[in-house]
Amino acid sequence: MSYIQQRLQEVFESTIESDQEYNGSVDTLDYYSLFCKAASNNNLFKLMGNNFCMFKCDYKGEDAVMTMFSIPINSQEESTGAKNVAERVMEVVEQSERYFVTIDSMRSEEIKEDKFVYVTMIKVLEGGI
Repeated sequence: MSYIQQRLQEVFESTIESDQEYNGSVDTLDYYSLFCKAASNNNLFKLMGNNFCMFKCDYKGEDAVMTMFSIPINSQEESTGAKNVAERVMEVVEQSERYFVTIDSMRSEEIKEDKFVYVTMIKVLEGGI
C-alpha cells in the first residue's frame, strides 16, 4: 500500500470514530466553511500538495464518509513544468479509487472566486457506523 493510500486509510478510520460530521445537503456544499470547520478541529490534512478533509454524513439515507479535496487552480509549480490542475484532479481521483475501490458519488466543482477546484467523494459505509 502506498503512502497516499495509507494516509487516506488513517484519516478515513479516524473520521468514522470521530464526531466530525456534516449534517447538511451533500448537493449544496459551502466548501470554505467546511474546510474552516475541519481546520478548527485539527482535521484538515495535506496530501499530494492539496488540502483534504473528511466528514461523516448521510447519503441517500445511509451512513457515509464524505472526502473533500481542495486543489489550487493556479499552482506556482505549474510555471516550472509541474502538473496542471486537470492532472492533479485526476491524480486525486486515481489514488482515491485505488484505496476506496468503489466510490458512491463523486463530483468536482471549480470555484473561480476561491481559486480552487473542489473534488468531493462519498463512500457509503457497509453496515453503517
